[in-house]
Amino acid sequence: MSLVEIMVSLLIGIVVIAGALTAHQQYSAALRTATTVARLQEVARLALDVLEADIRMANYWGLNNQPASIDNRAEPGVALPPPFNAAQGTRIDQCGGAGSRWAIHLEEYIGGSDDGYALACAAVGTASGGADTLIVRRGSDAAPESLDANRIHLQTTRTVGTLFVPASGCTNPANVSCLPTGYTPAASQTRRLVVHAYYVVTSSPLKPGLPALRRKAFGNVNAAAVADAISDEEIAPGVEDLQVRFGIDTDGNGSVDQYVDPGAVPANAAPVSATLWLRIRSEELEIGHVDNTAYHYADMATAWTPNDAHRRIVVSKTLDLRNARS
Repeated sequence: MSLVEIMVSLLIGIVVIAGALTAHQQYSAALRTATTVARLQEVARLALDVLEADIRMANYWGLNNQPASIDNRAEPGVALPPPFNAAQGTRIDQCGGAGSRWAIHLEEYIGGSDDGYALACAAVGTASGGADTLIVRRGSDAAPESLDANRIHLQTTRTVGTLFVPASGCTNPANVSCLPTGYTPAASQTRRLVVHAYYVVTSSPLKPGLPALRRKAFGNVNAAAVADAISDEEIAPGVEDLQVRFGIDTDGNGSVDQYVDPGAVPANAAPVSATLWLRIRSEELEIGHVDNTAYHYADMATAWTPNDAHRRIVVSKTLDLRNARS
């Protein structure tokens, strides 16, 4: 072969190799993008599944859904009901502040705060200043197999109910002597009181630098340390924002009359639906990608544009509060 033929062959080979490398890079970039988007969608599904299961149970107390019929509940500023001692009251109030009756404020079966962390109990990590906080109060899905002397329980019939803490050593929910006066196992049901508070942190304790959705849960009313009455767990890493709006019924017909932010439900209204927005952010920066989307949803007064190399998605869902309707 002549020198010219060799040079032409080399040039053709270089062009073919360059094309193959370019195609490989484009394929790899597309695969990384698809993998990232799939991961974001997976996180969104996880977060929505947890939130939906909890929210749909709001205002469920066992055999009835009328918090006004349940004895030993209390609104903020009201004296602590007799079954609870002062130490238990401190633990009940921990996330709402003194006198808040935070854990037993059953009339507020769903609530929260708008654009900021407003709980008195400390966040685990730095709470997002722009995300909403969501609070859900309800009874446990199923009757407990045994009573726990460190937990608040509900005993309900079709018409009335009572909050109580079982006596020490009284663990059998089928034993009438372990239940509040006037209740029998055959004509009533036992549930544990469930109180959850959802919030967003800017940096996950498990993956520093990555935002996350976390949940506080009221539990041990007899905890030796006040802080131990509340547990805190991470629900979904990558959740950058949580926004909530409640559909409220103002005339008692069970239909939504207007939408309000958490903390803005009028005294004469009842939430009957909740709309959630979640913004999910990728863990890693994506080379060549710039997120210059103007995000504008929920009650945001102005759009927010990140202008960074993280990929994001926003998901939304409206949930009917089936126990809020009589």
